[in-house]
Formats: sequence, C-alpha cells, structure tokens
Amino acid sequence: MDHYLDIRIHPDPEFALPLLLGALYAKLHRALAAQQCRDIGTSFPGYALAVKSDKGKIAPPTLGDTLRLHGSAAALDSLMAANWLAGMRDHVTPGHILPVPAAANLVRVQRKQAKSNPARERERLMRRKGVSEAEALRLIPDDKAKWLDLPYLTLTSHSTGQRFLLFIVQQTATQAASGEFNAYGLSQTATLPAW
Repeated sequence: MDHYLDIRIHPDPEFALPLLLGALYAKLHRALAAQQCRDIGTSFPGYALAVKSDKGKIAPPTLGDTLRLHGSAAALDSLMAANWLAGMRDHVTPGHILPVPAAANLVRVQRKQAKSNPARERERLMRRKGVSEAEALRLIPDDKAKWLDLPYLTLTSHSTGQRFLLFIVQQTATQAASGEFNAYGLSQTATLPAW
C-alpha cells in the first residue's frame, strides 16, 4: 500500500453527497469484483462520527466527499485503465496516483454489520435452526432492531437485488498489518495509511 489515489465528489444541487458516494462506491465494487482485485483498499479522508455542537445540533456521521484508493502504483493504474468511472465523470474528479506520505498514520477500515432487520433474523433462525415462527418471534421481537451510529453507504446487492446499508468503521490502528481486501476494498485485518 505504497500509493494512493483520491477521487473527490463535486457538490451537486440535484444529488445529495451520500447518493453520489454510494453510486461511486457501487461502480468501484463492480470493477474490483470484475478484476478480482484483492490488493486495493479504500478509506475515507473525511470520515467523521456524529458530533454534537455547542448549540445542541448534531452533525450526522459522514464518510466525507473523498474516496481514497490504496494499493501499489501498478494495481491502481490497472484499475483506472478499466474506465470504471464512466457515467460518474461529471460528478467526480479523480486525482493522480501518488506515493503515500512518509509520516502517514495507520487506520483499519471495516464493515460493521448490525442485526437491524428482526424479520430477516427470524427467517434465518427458522431456516437454519428449524424453530417455529412463534418461537422465532419470541426470541427476536421487533424491538431487537439495532441501528449503528456510523457512516454508511446505501448499496444494492447484485446477487439478490436487495438494498442494504454498508456501515463503515474507520479507526486508528497502532501496528501495521497486511491482508487481503474484498470486492468493497475493505479488510478485517489489513491496515491502510492515513493522513
């Protein structure tokens, strides 16, 4: 992970930033999956958790307006040669592939899943454990739904066609760790440079 490339989203009066970032990330996911890339990671320089201001207003969690891609210069060059940004060019400005600054810190960027749909959890329990619908409802009532107060992307699964929320945890790491990245550019083990 010695190089990076920033892709900045332009403000647009017709499309909200999270919508554009979701569309950009969906295109990246398709490109990484098509190329079977396991050596490109993603991070979000503008990542921030919810913040309460002095006036009591709460700024929601955000991923910011920039998607940062990490990898070797060759891997990033190969990805960008695939022209996966087609259709997004009016909404984004891709930067240049640059070396990571020497004084960079480390972060780990991971998906965090919440059991936010009790009905789906009950169906899964009935299917996997063979429990009755009444027992599943007793074990997983509707008030068991959880909401994570994390930034997220709204994506559509290509295998099921269902929309889902991809919650992102980006936190400081103290030691460098290597590992593979999935088709979303996320890893449960690998760290990335951050500045």
